[in-house]
Amino acid sequence: MTRWGVPLVGTRARVAAAPAAWVLCLVVVALATVLAVVVPSAVAATADDTVRAAVADAGHGADTVVSAPFVPDLDTPSARQDDAAAETRATADTLTAGLPPELSGVLAAPVATASTREVLLELPADRAVALGPTTLRLDWVARPGGAAVTWSTGTVPGASPEGQVQAGLSAPVAAALGVAAGDVVEGRGPNGALVQVVVSGLFEVDDPADPAWATTPALLAPSTRGAGAARQTDVAVLLSDDSLPDARLAVGDENTTRIFTLAARPGQLSADTAAAVTRAVTALRASPITLRIAPLPRVDSRLDAVLLRAEDRLTAARAQAAVLVTAVGAATALVLLLGATVLVARRGAPLAAARARGGSLPGVGADLLVESAVLTVMGVAVGLAVGVALAPGPVPVGAAVGGVLPGAAAGLVALPVLGVRAADRATGGRRVPLDERARTRARREVVLRRWSVDGALVLLAVGAVLAVRARGLSGDALGVAAPTVAVLAGAVLVARVQPALSAALLRPAARARGAVPLLAAAGARSTAVLGPVALTAITALATVAVALGATTTSGQVAASWTAVGADATVTVDPLPDTAVDGVDLAVRARVTDGVQLSTPAGGARARVVVVDPADYARLVGSTPLPDVEGLAGLGTSGDRVQALVTPDITAAIGSVLLDGESVPIAVVGTLPAGPTTVLLPVDAVPADLAVPDTLWLTGPGAAAAAAAVPGGTVELRADRLALVQEAPLTRGLAGLVAVTAVLLVVLGVLAVVLAGNAGVRRRRGTSGVLRTLGLGERQARTVTLLELLPGVLTTVLPGIALGALVTALVAGPLGLALLTGQDTDPVLVVPWWVVGLLLPPVLAVVGSVVGEARSRRRVPLAQVMREV
Repeated sequence: MTRWGVPLVGTRARVAAAPAAWVLCLVVVALATVLAVVVPSAVAATADDTVRAAVADAGHGADTVVSAPFVPDLDTPSARQDDAAAETRATADTLTAGLPPELSGVLAAPVATASTREVLLELPADRAVALGPTTLRLDWVARPGGAAVTWSTGTVPGASPEGQVQAGLSAPVAAALGVAAGDVVEGRGPNGALVQVVVSGLFEVDDPADPAWATTPALLAPSTRGAGAARQTDVAVLLSDDSLPDARLAVGDENTTRIFTLAARPGQLSADTAAAVTRAVTALRASPITLRIAPLPRVDSRLDAVLLRAEDRLTAARAQAAVLVTAVGAATALVLLLGATVLVARRGAPLAAARARGGSLPGVGADLLVESAVLTVMGVAVGLAVGVALAPGPVPVGAAVGGVLPGAAAGLVALPVLGVRAADRATGGRRVPLDERARTRARREVVLRRWSVDGALVLLAVGAVLAVRARGLSGDALGVAAPTVAVLAGAVLVARVQPALSAALLRPAARARGAVPLLAAAGARSTAVLGPVALTAITALATVAVALGATTTSGQVAASWTAVGADATVTVDPLPDTAVDGVDLAVRARVTDGVQLSTPAGGARARVVVVDPADYARLVGSTPLPDVEGLAGLGTSGDRVQALVTPDITAAIGSVLLDGESVPIAVVGTLPAGPTTVLLPVDAVPADLAVPDTLWLTGPGAAAAAAAVPGGTVELRADRLALVQEAPLTRGLAGLVAVTAVLLVVLGVLAVVLAGNAGVRRRRGTSGVLRTLGLGERQARTVTLLELLPGVLTTVLPGIALGALVTALVAGPLGLALLTGQDTDPVLVVPWWVVGLLLPPVLAVVGSVVGEARSRRRVPLAQVMREV
């Protein structure tokens, strides 16, 4: 069959004539398709796990809390409201029914709590000294199914005469107060009235992990903090349905409130529903009237903030995944162009013959388009089959199509375009003017066009990078492709410089003794652009992938140090004054969260760290913790304590409220960026306010030493790091980075092989001529090696440097801090072993040299001379 003077049959024969390059292109298309299918599926599957893990990790921080006062009885305000418990349960049912549809399945059934404000107990002298000022809260707890307790002594609280309230105590609370069933505990309520609590019995909870007790931890055990004169204790007692009305009367309705806690259910959340849940929580907090509860309640919830942060992390992960997939797509396109170049070079004579017989350029293009279509369809089909089989979940069609199209388009058009260009040139397509001035003008026009295209690409890359740095990755195509475009622009500039480097090699080679250096330098002098651009770009993109992975890992390690503060942290108030053995360093401090900070600029909640500056300086100096300047010489300035603060505190003076006592501060230095923090020297703070409650331990024995501290809560840095690194999103991205880097290295090797293959016939002909002049086989191999190796070295090494530069430009907009858990962007890390990217291309060159030597031995010299 013939059309436009060109036979449209014979594809099988052409493939058989050059099977390696054709199959290689097919495999490249299939690999790119597999990645384009698997990555969106993995991101989608990981997205659901990420949202659920974020809510689960937030724990009670993701609860929705509805606070509603009791309905006052305006007619008889001093009468006993016997239906208080029933009314509260009915309100909980009304609350559940009034939730918007987006939240009804996401939030668990409410745990209802009726709680009074603190009653200041009047204890015997010995108990008052041991516990310090002690406050008591009266709590009533109910949830669907009941919060089960077992009464070990006494009975369930019942109704009491006016002025008394029956309540139950847990065994630890009773032991701390020194009371038993039947005893009376007295205190003063918020309004100054005497409150008498009759201990009806002692109870034990059947399940301490029951969500019903999460909001009332003081019911299970007393909470004591501080030491000496600063020691304070909080306890709580349990009310029943019958004693709740008495508590309302004793403390006052204005000092009693109902709290309904709705825990989030992580398993009911997904990435698709997260945005709707976020909007519903925000709307409910702004307009609680939709709950149809009277009096109007107040809604507090951080579930929307937790979901927003999870969505931000997902956005950063999707951006990084898109950047990596785009990089692989660009590398695939470059390798396909090189493969098409090899195929066209192999068919130079048939293409010229087809044109000589009257074949048109559209006919040549159509013929080659049929072949490239077969190649592309087969590659995409294989890739889709493998990708769907490997995908961890449903494949998002839109994202998959967007990833498959670039590689498929490159595979489809590369061969026809390059084939038509070669056919045109083979039959005098390039006309050379006879006039010298016209030839000079034509050469200038060629140079001008070349630099215009290069300049446009560089301007596009600069604009894309500047746009990304200005507004971050917003998901648009230019933003996602910015790193790849920047790499391509740099690779083109490297390719333009390479002829000059080759010429520089030729000059000393010409003065060298022997023919090998001169022959190698002459062969290395090439004006080819596609091969150097491909290898430089692929190496740079692999460097970007490696640097992103290393920076993320390093940032996670740094975040674990910042979060824990040492290899192990022990928290217990007060901290036992015991020796700690088997560690490199032990630093004691008092760390208090949620402290009221007052400055001329306004108020805020801050973390206050009271520590010995010298000890803390040793801790910072011996660990990867961020450096802190200004620790030396911290003390007092007049009547103010000198302090170091985080950058978000801009005032020069202020005060912090420590355990009810105001401590004036003067800011003399800045801490690293992070949560609002004030660091005070221990010697300048009153002793009662500086009792240590935190122990930072470093060294191999830190975990064992921390576990030996009695009563302490231990947090290990290694555990926190493992938790972050094993999170679904982090683990998925780490795997994607590794796969991308490996695939890019493979594509780089293929680029070396294909670029070297383009000059095989020339080198074979040159070698045949030189063999007739006495050139030995070893010398021929050396010439080939020295001809190919400089091109690899002058592209891979600049490619590594280019990749490091591009990573430094785009790492911030990629939002890596959201993946590492840091408050600031992680420090860029380009590992030293990235120079190992040079090894695979060098080995590919060695393999090509050996392969060419073997092929030369199989071809008779007479045939080689005829080809020349």
